[in-house]
Amino acid sequence: MSYVDNKHSMFLNIKSEIKQLKEICKEKEVIDIILLQYSGKEKTSKINLAIIFKDNNHDKNILVKVKEIFNKKQIKVNIMFLLADDMFKDSLYLKLIQNGFSIKNNKIINKTLNVETIILLTYDLKTLNHSKKTLFGYALKGRTGQKGFLDSLNGNVVGRNNVLIPINGLDELKDFLNTWQIKYSIQKFMRINEES
Repeated sequence: MSYVDNKHSMFLNIKSEIKQLKEICKEKEVIDIILLQYSGKEKTSKINLAIIFKDNNHDKNILVKVKEIFNKKQIKVNIMFLLADDMFKDSLYLKLIQNGFSIKNNKIINKTLNVETIILLTYDLKTLNHSKKTLFGYALKGRTGQKGFLDSLNGNVVGRNNVLIPINGLDELKDFLNTWQIKYSIQKFMRINEES
């Protein structure tokens, strides 16, 4: 399942709420509403979203309307907002590009811009003895004629103890490394997919 599919399926059980948000996007002072994250766990459901306003003269009731949409399902709402003039000054803008789903356009923003977030993960094998390091290498990268865990994530080895993966494989890779009790560090990058 691709990142796009994951994003769409993540929002499937709030379809009617998304329709209501789409109506709010028609308000003259609203440019868009961006969904960033939704966790639909029972009793602890929450959603993060950002509202992009044209200027500071927006109707404060819009925030109330958005919260009321999710109150019916008892979903905790975290609303951030941005002014169009301040978008390039706020780090939230990068989060919108990396993880945002545009309600107005019904699209994942990074796909619209032909940008993808990738992860450079650096791991440390100091805690493993020589034979465990070898076994870990086979499990991660595969062996002659066999695929490794990294292949299932569409990842690549990029130097010693470094792998590059699409962001949607990060949780799985973390779980894999935690199973081996391996420490790691993560850096996020945005890659523009240019056609040749």
